[in-house]
Amino acid sequence: MLSFPETAINIVQIHSVFTETRIQHWLEYTLFTWQWWLLVALLIIPWTVWGILVDKKRFTAIILLGIFVLATVTWMDDLGSDLILWYYPYKLVPLYPQLIPINYAVLPVTYMLIYQYFPLWRSYITTIAIMAALFSFVAEPALVYLGMYRVLKWQFYYSFPIYLLIGISHRLLVEKVLAINKKYSQQ
Repeated sequence: MLSFPETAINIVQIHSVFTETRIQHWLEYTLFTWQWWLLVALLIIPWTVWGILVDKKRFTAIILLGIFVLATVTWMDDLGSDLILWYYPYKLVPLYPQLIPINYAVLPVTYMLIYQYFPLWRSYITTIAIMAALFSFVAEPALVYLGMYRVLKWQFYYSFPIYLLIGISHRLLVEKVLAINKKYSQQ
């Protein structure tokens, strides 16, 4: 049987205590607070709006973009949380470091709707830039003001190019995947 180094055992023990503490804190200070209910709304409302507005004819392309965005922002949020760049005092569920409603609903739905309604690159990039500015300089500070987001080693203006890059790169990726799909489906 393979043995683990003592540091690995220590990490598991510390992580276990951290998880238990996080669950206890969530049960005592987060669950059913107005912040928790806001997170519930931020998870449900965007998908409800998207379900009503989505262009069913372009569903595959739109949902593909949303899946790429969801995967990217979740990974980046985990990384930022692990590097202690920011912290979320209120969470929908206690076992994940990221802000699930933002990563799983608000951001993917916003990017998908922009992709749907702005098919030309010029208008798409302009709208993505406006969205990036609103999220970076309005939404993130609003979450800080509400006590739902704490920036530790992060500045709001760092987010702007990231939001912009996600929008541009993910649209390019979707277009590449669709082109490959079209090529193979014609064979």
